[in-house]
Amino acid sequence: MRKTTILLLAFLFSFQTPSHAGNELLASHGIETEGLSAPEVALLVETLDEIGKLEAKNVVINPDVYYRLSGFKRLFGFSFDGKKLEEWILRRIKSVSRENTWTIAVNRNAGHFLIGDRFFDKSDFLERAYLLVHEARHSDGDGYRHVRCPEGHKFVSAGQPEMDLTKVKACDDTPDGAYGFHAAFLFELYARGLVDPERAGLLYNNAAARIIPSPKK
Repeated sequence: MRKTTILLLAFLFSFQTPSHAGNELLASHGIETEGLSAPEVALLVETLDEIGKLEAKNVVINPDVYYRLSGFKRLFGFSFDGKKLEEWILRRIKSVSRENTWTIAVNRNAGHFLIGDRFFDKSDFLERAYLLVHEARHSDGDGYRHVRCPEGHKFVSAGQPEMDLTKVKACDDTPDGAYGFHAAFLFELYARGLVDPERAGLLYNNAAARIIPSPKK
């Protein structure tokens, strides 16, 4: 009887639910969570895992266009590699809190992520992935804060169509801010055929349109 009990306990302790495994991944990087349900932790970790599995497949678009527009290595400091990108993101997260914010995700202060309903309920892998890249960049330097889009900005938000981009700080005045990084990420997915190219191209164009360099003096 005792042997049977020990074997049963060993089996139970060896079995990990996705949320427990997820907590281990986040804890191993010193990342705290607050207010997230077990399924939400599992979805966050699943997204990170899927990013880590992205492969640098051969470029499938016009090579000249690729070399002209690709900025991944220059910005991230390494060639496109899913596992390296996953670690790059994890190193920039200190905590993740569940909050029904006005937007999908916010990096409040150097690594403290606030994630809202839309991240979990209405976003697919592609959206969650580029949002994590975007918010992770806000952990660097002075945070690379957004600026107000210029008056008469002719573009719309692909992810949040209810937003008027001229009324909020939703643009960057530098090419190496959060929009630059998440655009570079999306471009690699598009150029290598890793996701639906039409959607990736749309989201890339949307991000690139948010980069409005300051006029040279």
